[in-house]
Amino acid sequence: MKTHLKNRLGNKTHKSPEQIITEIIVQLFENKKNCIIAIGGPGGTGKSTFAQLLSKKLVESTVLSLDDYKTDRKIRKKQNIFGPHPDANKIDEIKRHLTNIKTGTSFKKPLYCRETGSSRNSEIFIPTKYNIVDGEVATYKDFRDLVDFSIFVDSDWETQLNTRISRDIKKRNYSEEKAIETFLQSNIREFRKYGAGSKNWADIHIYCHDNYQLMIESVSTEIFHIFEKSLNKELSPIDFCGLIVPVTTPFTDSNMIDKENFICHLDFLRNHGVKRILVNGTTGEFFSLSAGEQKLLLSIARQYFPGLVLFHTGTSNLNQTIEALKYSDQFGADAIVISAPYYLSNLSEDGLIKYFSCIAESANIPIFLYNFPLYTQNKISPKILQNVPHFALKDSSSDLSLIQYTSKYFIGNDFLITKAYQRGACGFVSGYANVIPDPFVELDILLEKNEKIRAENIQNKIISTIKNLKDKYKDQNSVGIKRLKYVLSEALKEYPKNVRLPLV
Repeated sequence: MKTHLKNRLGNKTHKSPEQIITEIIVQLFENKKNCIIAIGGPGGTGKSTFAQLLSKKLVESTVLSLDDYKTDRKIRKKQNIFGPHPDANKIDEIKRHLTNIKTGTSFKKPLYCRETGSSRNSEIFIPTKYNIVDGEVATYKDFRDLVDFSIFVDSDWETQLNTRISRDIKKRNYSEEKAIETFLQSNIREFRKYGAGSKNWADIHIYCHDNYQLMIESVSTEIFHIFEKSLNKELSPIDFCGLIVPVTTPFTDSNMIDKENFICHLDFLRNHGVKRILVNGTTGEFFSLSAGEQKLLLSIARQYFPGLVLFHTGTSNLNQTIEALKYSDQFGADAIVISAPYYLSNLSEDGLIKYFSCIAESANIPIFLYNFPLYTQNKISPKILQNVPHFALKDSSSDLSLIQYTSKYFIGNDFLITKAYQRGACGFVSGYANVIPDPFVELDILLEKNEKIRAENIQNKIISTIKNLKDKYKDQNSVGIKRLKYVLSEALKEYPKNVRLPLV
């Protein structure tokens, strides 16, 4: 389980990520010889740069670049595969050489030549106390048993693309078209399939912003507990509190998920200051999506949205919910949202407590319980909140009395946001922020600053705007989803209005 963190890099008195990680590594492995530190992640995220920064901080360290272990370019081209594909790398040779490092045995490492596209020469690699292994495949499961400490470096797709274009054109003599094609095939197609899951077991996650400033995103809970005192001086928990937008799901005329417009919508929200989204929620028509489609939406959101991604995993089946929980963690969700089971109504509190507890025991990321009795016919009661381990409650019933029974309460009613905050709420989930994000983002900022009068004015503005939209699109009800898509089609000209049956 990861403890999500943010590094306060704006304060010059705080340490850099490489300094913090150096101190952690030295304390963990002070008495260990031939330590292997893996630095993985998609291309264009600054892995190699960070590897060099870390090597400068760690005394007795050296870097082993896995770029030298690529198979011949001609073979890769014939197979139509790129760097993240396992077959594009000499996996068995990497394993042998990592084993040599563990035993302190020197070996001849290959030297890849970009001009010839092959590695015909070699050089001697002498293991040191700290051996930093850098490459897209460094954190793959193939090497998990040989690695002592792993770091996953990530960034949004635009940063990856810009880095690849700049680097591949200047250093590799690629045309811009080839650089873009390589990015699409390597980062989007292959790394998502073969490498994205390796983030799940990495000890530390680092995020590279578009200005190439590095931020520690999360650390394993075990490491956080060991170094909690020192980490708290440099880091603070990532703040889930505030506005969360439950994104809609666009469908093509042929009833397929419209990936391009989903990405456009994510960009629209990001550009308007939205920092947190919920994928596969009620507004996202989760009830009409297959498990494969739900995974697709999560993987796209994780790839294209730089903020926090929450994922709804609730079903009417315990095993399916736990399975969804597992892949949501694997695909990089920051938290999961779980609704009560539906179809059977008015279930006993004891049964629901056992149901939610089984899910909580399987979770490696924060859990938001989702109270929406209008649709599930099963409400989350104070007794359930008191007996089920959870991170927060997302409440669409507007039962503000539940605030006192949970540590973090998120209101799901656009008309009661400021009232909920006055009672102790710490966040709100708004479907209308999909289409008019600006006032909601402004309200989020004002609530954080505790500017009550200005916040109340924005709340009233939001209520008036929503009422006007309801009047304008009064024939497009459908739980409000159809109405949202109509408004979105005006804000984003290509966004489709389609909904899935049984919505019409």
